[in-house]
Amino acid sequence: MKCYYDLHIHSVLSPDGDDFMTPNNILNMAMLKKLDFVAITDHNSLSQLQTVKNIETSYDFIFIPGVEVTVKEGFDVLCYFHNFDDAETFNQFLQGYLTEDFDVFSPKDQIITDVYDNQIGTVNKSLMTSTLPYQTLYRKAKSLQGICLYAHINRPSKSVLNDYTLNCFKFDGIEIEPYYKTSFLKAHPEYAGYLTLSNSDSHTLMTISERVEYLDLKEKSIDAFFAYFEGGHCQ
Repeated sequence: MKCYYDLHIHSVLSPDGDDFMTPNNILNMAMLKKLDFVAITDHNSLSQLQTVKNIETSYDFIFIPGVEVTVKEGFDVLCYFHNFDDAETFNQFLQGYLTEDFDVFSPKDQIITDVYDNQIGTVNKSLMTSTLPYQTLYRKAKSLQGICLYAHINRPSKSVLNDYTLNCFKFDGIEIEPYYKTSFLKAHPEYAGYLTLSNSDSHTLMTISERVEYLDLKEKSIDAFFAYFEGGHCQ
């Protein structure tokens, strides 16, 4: 069955997230757009997920706990987990790889909200970078039955990394931005062996994906989503 998705969305926890990107607003917009699968993937932290856990049962889409991690090698990785407990374990693991950087990013811009959109805390380390090596990330995610996708691989800043990175490291799939998917795969047919997501990478409510991109799954369930990506790296 066709399951429509947007699995790369940033909340107010991300330093570059719009002030209106609270969990409530994000999930309400996803509902209005009739998406089937949704993920909030803040930069290098899953600290917003406790609030999402408290409200996501009010919606009929599948919420997948996720995060966008910037690894030491200089590229970004989308990680997804089966449940909130595994995501919280991974979040605790990530904290040790964040570095203090108050001169560049103020912690007031890394906001954690409650179910009523009130600020209840901040993350006091910069979420724009981490010192986590990819192989270490991959092993930890796999120990929690998670999956790892190379994020927005089409961006020019990533082009010097693509061939080396994909030849050296395993991924469960790649992400290509929607408007570039056809042209990118035409220019790089060697990546056609990867399972692909095309997300919004939204930092504002209005840019959350419409009901366009979909996965053809056995059923609308989180188990079917993860089964789709089993063995998804290039053969």
